[in-house]
Amino acid sequence: MPQNNNLTPVNLPMALKFGEPCSTQWANNLEALKVELVDSPTRTQALNVAWQYVKATWADSPDDSNPPLAAEMNFTRSMSMNLEDVLSFRALPTPMECLGFTFKLSGLSFQEVTHIIRHRAGSFAAQCTGDRDLRDDPAVIPEAIQNSPEFAQRYMQLTRQCKSLYAEMTDSKVISMMDARMILPKCMTSFYLMRLNLKDLLGFIRQRQDRQIQPAADNLLAAYMAREVINVLPEASVAISFNKPDMHYIKTFRVPDGKGGHTSRGTNLYWPEPKNDTFEYHPEDTIYQARREDINGTNWSGGTTVFEKLWNTAMLDINSMKAKCNEFMGR
Repeated sequence: MPQNNNLTPVNLPMALKFGEPCSTQWANNLEALKVELVDSPTRTQALNVAWQYVKATWADSPDDSNPPLAAEMNFTRSMSMNLEDVLSFRALPTPMECLGFTFKLSGLSFQEVTHIIRHRAGSFAAQCTGDRDLRDDPAVIPEAIQNSPEFAQRYMQLTRQCKSLYAEMTDSKVISMMDARMILPKCMTSFYLMRLNLKDLLGFIRQRQDRQIQPAADNLLAAYMAREVINVLPEASVAISFNKPDMHYIKTFRVPDGKGGHTSRGTNLYWPEPKNDTFEYHPEDTIYQARREDINGTNWSGGTTVFEKLWNTAMLDINSMKAKCNEFMGR
């Protein structure tokens, strides 16, 4: 069809920024992370679903699987115990697949994005990079680089230069922003919506909480998501523990290579954390001869890291909610 200049142009859903200067807001990469639970079942709904599924197995009639009347329900201990049995695989675990949780994860560098979308059981919605101008998007910087002025200055300068080149190429209109975006660094941030059923969500938390293999940002995302889940569904606390040893790391750290020696089948980046220090190892079995939090830049003189501060706060919140649940259950 021919072009028609008499038509009123459509209102594009994105802002056009041709010719505008770039701007960059900086934040620590861990402090920038935010997790918001935007949709989830109520506790009443979760208790009801778990009760119906578990009781249906031996019910003589459909009505026999119904929970107590609403006036009697009020989160009774028996219904909570039933849900805990489901979460602990002492009863039919299928109800977990009926309970969906949707999170908004923001402050993500593109590195975190690659880790999140590996979880194929999730459903995702992404902040677009193809037809949305990225010249004003924020960027993040890890604490170890912040503590190293000789590297931090170059890090931030190169990021600004990449964004400037992106804007120049986009403004030329002979290079599409779809192509121009290839120059942008991983440190720029984005947000994602992520939906998982409860069974897959608990698996995500277990995998990403591993402080030996997973990066600090993933650890915090796991902790923040756990905090949100326990807040709306206290019974989930029985299926979440951040104190257990990281068995994948332990089992793959030193493995016989079949030639009389040993190799690694995992990620031997750092020396084991105290909870994982359960086996003999050589100091040079790891890429770095230190624990993760001890590698924190050239000007770091010790103390509490940003990760430890945020992690400890999340653990205090989670443990407080667990204690309230245990009190309710009479434990």
